[in-house]
Amino acid sequence: MLSVDEALGINTVTVVATGCFHSAVPDSTGMLAEVRALREQGALVVDVGDFFGGSAFHEYSRGRTEERLLADLYDAVVPGNHDLVDLMRLHEPERFPPVVCTNLTPPPAFAGRWERGLLLEAAGRRIGVVGVLGVQAFGAVPAAERDGFVFEEPTPALLTAERDRLLEAGADVVVGLSHSGFEADVALQLAGGPLEIVVAGHCHSPTGHWAIPPRYVVKPPECGTGVLRIELGPAEPSFGIEYTGGREAPRGLVPPYVREAVGAFRAWGSTAIGHLAAPVHDRHRLAELVAERGRRAAGADAFVLNLATLRTGLPRHVDRQALVAAAPFDTALVVLDGPRTAEQVAALAEARGESPVTAGTTIRPGTVATTAYLAERLGLPARALDSPRTLRGLLTDHVKEAS
Repeated sequence: MLSVDEALGINTVTVVATGCFHSAVPDSTGMLAEVRALREQGALVVDVGDFFGGSAFHEYSRGRTEERLLADLYDAVVPGNHDLVDLMRLHEPERFPPVVCTNLTPPPAFAGRWERGLLLEAAGRRIGVVGVLGVQAFGAVPAAERDGFVFEEPTPALLTAERDRLLEAGADVVVGLSHSGFEADVALQLAGGPLEIVVAGHCHSPTGHWAIPPRYVVKPPECGTGVLRIELGPAEPSFGIEYTGGREAPRGLVPPYVREAVGAFRAWGSTAIGHLAAPVHDRHRLAELVAERGRRAAGADAFVLNLATLRTGLPRHVDRQALVAAAPFDTALVVLDGPRTAEQVAALAEARGESPVTAGTTIRPGTVATTAYLAERLGLPARALDSPRTLRGLLTDHVKEAS
């Protein structure tokens, strides 16, 4: 793991990064084994946010297994928009790695260690890390989950000040860990951002590498499918992606509690919900079906659904695991106050970086229903349905009525 340039006497440090893991524990034993093996060889291991949430496993585990993995395998983590609830309910905060974010301050009740920037040591060198949470990512956090957190816009001046502080404290190089989105990080670099190397999260984009040396933006594989390796040596940094999806992990490299948790999760998720005449593989098509069902349930002229509320389609045979995997973020249905057009609501959602799916009348003013999450996200007043309904309830009805 350590290579020494004899002429310069500078050791090479390996930084291993993951991001947007989304509690993908059942399908990531290969990645977890790789992380553990590299860390045992001396690598620094960091995560750029959304380690928790967004999957059926998180609904089952409530973050307990994920917390243990971070405590056992990671040196630092950046908070993502899906992480705040779990960070505020740590069961063993004294074991949890430092949370690093320059522009977000947690409530006093946070029990772990939170740093604006951090020095990590490996191979006789000091690596500075500056954590960043983007404006759009923080705005996507439900209000109840971000209550008490203090957010600052991550301006170049703010990041420069933290970089300089770490350099003055002895950092040999400073790396940015950003949960802002790949395109946002590239835009910052093009504008002369102060961090030469930025590891990007939050994006879910197919693009993973941008470079105009000495500036770089690199993105780890998502959902436990692999790791990003950064080699920081005497010359220019080098980057590599190692995909581990489908790899069978050596039993000794995966903690026993992971296999136990996955087995219990499989049993929990095996409860049958029903059967569809045909699978709905396309998430967008499923969103259209749910939006129309939501419109009818609310008795509205139109319904606007945020596509990201659904994460997958549905198989033909639907059990609890498949249902929750499709809709890991359950939310109530609401009716927006006053006559509106679905087209206007969809435009507001797009301006917030969302991907709206509509059903019903879109251009004529009328009654528009949506989810409580999206209404809050857009700052639109709304009321609950007379007979309360939820997004996951709509999916359940869709499956059971087809059975």
